[in-house]
Amino acid sequence: MSEPPLRENVGSYIVRDKRGTYMSGYSQKLGEKNARTWARACAKRSKGVLYFRKDEGGAEEEMESYLASLNKNN
Repeated sequence: MSEPPLRENVGSYIVRDKRGTYMSGYSQKLGEKNARTWARACAKRSKGVLYFRKDEGGAEEEMESYLASLNKNN
């Protein structure tokens, strides 16, 4: 009998809006630099929050926030 294939731990960058609604996700399978760059661009454009999840079903860790500032002098 052959062994089942090992499950790859591949992380994802997740973008959510100010209400926490899922906007988009980018897997590290796209390449680390590409996934992070595209997720950051999406978060900036949507004024959302960028999270990283180490593996499917894992907890999301906040990395960067692009939420609109309440201070209009920016």
